[in-house]
Amino acid sequence: LRKCGTLYAKFRTLNNMENFTITTRTTTKEYAKVMLIGLYKKPGFIIATIVGLYLLTTVLLDYLKIINYYSDTPYFELFCGLFVLLGPTLITFIAVGQFNSNPSCQHNIKYTFSDNGMAVEGKTFKGEFLWAHIIKQKEISNFIILYHSKKMGNFIDKTKLNKEQLQFIKPKVGQD
Repeated sequence: LRKCGTLYAKFRTLNNMENFTITTRTTTKEYAKVMLIGLYKKPGFIIATIVGLYLLTTVLLDYLKIINYYSDTPYFELFCGLFVLLGPTLITFIAVGQFNSNPSCQHNIKYTFSDNGMAVEGKTFKGEFLWAHIIKQKEISNFIILYHSKKMGNFIDKTKLNKEQLQFIKPKVGQD
């Protein structure tokens, strides 16, 4: 019974935690790393990578005359294999280009967390999100990404948060 009281007290403390603020700036290198890891975690990209590796391997083995798999020069298989293998890298290059062209991403961003939600403040913008409007979270590398739409989210540097702050944020996502 005493253990349950301790757990309840800790949970209660986390829910009534004081507002806290962190300031962070995501670098281009960090953003690219998170994008690549995030893409290569998706089952569709994993399957595409395997298919790309298979196509390139069969083309190489055929070229080296180890197997006789193709009757003609396999240009189509070569280009398809390269395309599906390098697809996530191409997507990352496009995303990094958009990231670099957005002036809001080039400066420090201040995040303030409270029981009600999260306030975000940059050099040229301010916004507030209620926890109910943060629809999902994803942890990749040193970041927790808090999504407020299917494709838009805020990159929060987990190294700037202590354990209690991280435990405060995680259960709040999607809460009314």
